[in-house]
Amino acid sequence: MVQAAGTSSVRGSEFVETDEGIVIFEGSPHKEKVLYGNLLWTGALALSKFFATASAAPRVQGRACLELGAGTGVVGLTLGRLGAAPVFITDNEPELVTLMAKNIEANQLSHCVQTRQLDWADGSTFMQQMPDIVVAADVLYEGDGSIFCHALSQHLREGGEAYVANHHNPKKCQATLGFIRSAISMGLRLERLEDCNGFALGSLQISAAPFGGNFQPLEGSADAICNLVRDAKFHEPDLSPMERHGSKKALDFRILNLLYPGTECRF
Repeated sequence: MVQAAGTSSVRGSEFVETDEGIVIFEGSPHKEKVLYGNLLWTGALALSKFFATASAAPRVQGRACLELGAGTGVVGLTLGRLGAAPVFITDNEPELVTLMAKNIEANQLSHCVQTRQLDWADGSTFMQQMPDIVVAADVLYEGDGSIFCHALSQHLREGGEAYVANHHNPKKCQATLGFIRSAISMGLRLERLEDCNGFALGSLQISAAPFGGNFQPLEGSADAICNLVRDAKFHEPDLSPMERHGSKKALDFRILNLLYPGTECRF
């Protein structure tokens, strides 16, 4: 569902331009720690394409949006390009906030997109202005997902909605399943983007095709919903060549909509 972004250079610096026309500068490897957020990841590209092309995507023009764990800021920048305003792209790492500011400038979106440093574990850094839409991509890879879920829920107003894109790895999904359990315990309703045959939508297959499908509710007990997510089925033709030949598990992504009673959050 995601076309490979092209790599170009300007004044000696490499950047990536997405299918949606967003210019992204990535960061350099960190000398002292592992820093994943300074790179583009498939879930962020997928979520960007979803908002730009899917019939199931919400209208974003003129709506306030917040990206949590934004990294390069590509999803929030895409929302800004689509007419959302104001858009806040946030992360806890100071150097990522600096990188996001560079990407805002590169895309000439400072009139509608702003950066903020936001720590999921520190409520004093949370936004005071509640957004209409919360988005996050590629954030559920470690821990039990509960801290992220708390931060997300604190930014969901009544009638608001959240969209989360994450890779699919049934053998390593503790963070995703923990996030889902936390969301259910908070009274959030969950929906998943599926095709007409009930297959989860999204994979690492390189494709420029727009998203199809519709969101379907994930219902039942917490255990039943976690099993549905962990054991998600994707169309075989959409799997990567490595997956089809059984040599390595593809990192399929999924988009989830999380909803409070009266609000939504989609996965």
